[in-house]
Amino acid sequence: MNFVKLMMSPEYDFLRTNPRLGKRIMLMGLGGSYAYGTNNENSDVDFRGITLNLQSDLLGLTEFEQYEDKNTDTVIYSFNKVIKLLLECNPNIIELLGLDEEQYLIKTKLGQELLDNKSLFLSKRAAKSFGGYASAQL
Repeated sequence: MNFVKLMMSPEYDFLRTNPRLGKRIMLMGLGGSYAYGTNNENSDVDFRGITLNLQSDLLGLTEFEQYEDKNTDTVIYSFNKVIKLLLECNPNIIELLGLDEEQYLIKTKLGQELLDNKSLFLSKRAAKSFGGYASAQL
């Protein structure tokens, strides 16, 4: 499947037109079964990404944590929220830092810098975080 072509389709126009997304997206890749290699002919496509906060967010004048498009199973997190979740070893975010190179659809210099420093976020908390996630799935 050509994911870049899919991302450029009209159903994903929000990626280009939303002022919090567009050129502010620093990293975006596959999620779900396509990221894990467990996809089949009935699998939907999940995209996960990180966008930079606006200056007004950083100053506390506005608030933004994530953008979710349920029609396309796309979730784009704010950079500030991602850092918080990474420090907690949140499985949904940690997986975004461990994709194969070809599974990244958008990767800016800042996105690459985050990937280059992913080891900063791995700690013993991961055992508790992933264990809790696995227990919840059971």
